[in-house]
Amino acid sequence: MKYFASVGLPTGFGPPRDLAPGTVEIALEGGWIPTLSETERTVGFNGTKTEALNRGSLLLRPRLVVGLPRSLSLSVGLVPPVERHGVEASLADVAVARPLVAGSRWRLGWRAFGQLGRIRGDLTCDRQSVAAGDDRSRNPFLCREPSADEQTVRAVGVELAAARRPRAGRRPEPYVAITVSHLDLEFQVRARYAGVVDRSLLVTDGVTGSLTAGLAFAPSPRLRLVGELFYSPLDVARPPATGAGDEPLVNARLLVSYRVRSGRARGGSATP
Repeated sequence: MKYFASVGLPTGFGPPRDLAPGTVEIALEGGWIPTLSETERTVGFNGTKTEALNRGSLLLRPRLVVGLPRSLSLSVGLVPPVERHGVEASLADVAVARPLVAGSRWRLGWRAFGQLGRIRGDLTCDRQSVAAGDDRSRNPFLCREPSADEQTVRAVGVELAAARRPRAGRRPEPYVAITVSHLDLEFQVRARYAGVVDRSLLVTDGVTGSLTAGLAFAPSPRLRLVGELFYSPLDVARPPATGAGDEPLVNARLLVSYRVRSGRARGGSATP
């Protein structure tokens, strides 16, 4: 649950910029979903059943950013509910951000966000296992129909980011960010196998941390390209172990942003 919730956590792609009120930017984010090993997918039935969790390698999220008064900005992101490989993810997030320091060499800012969403699919009993019928090698738990499992994601977080301005020209701007998030997660099993109707509800909540590092490049006043790496040291307890160990998540993310409207600067002129 932590793994898939963390893959979908929104990041700021660098420190907030001082956007004039009325500025509007649209963006498309693409995130790589790493493939889980068989050991990492063996989480069902107290760590004895390998689940069909490798369903896709890409997460796409359109974004909208609007400049507000007092140097604030509002961003909204949405992962639309489109089914891919038997799984449908629907995530919506909203964030408010503001720069803190905007010097000649460094930029620093904060961002606060909230996220709600669901991930649905045949995760406990996948279609391939059901199609195998009574073949114990391919359907060891005798799944009788594709499951309709659902994970619910609720998250809030705060991010602090810093960037070093390039000395000259249109060079990439490196940045780092640290985020603290609180996750409230549920996984509702809806499966039928070996004469059992399973409606187990799994819940977890707690605080996670993450670190991002990336490069932002603006080839023109309206266009912005950003690439970053996301890292989160997730705590996972695997039976028969009773203590938690680190199973870090690392993924890569890209953002393409375009300014469709420039607002009015505080002196009355339009921002570039």
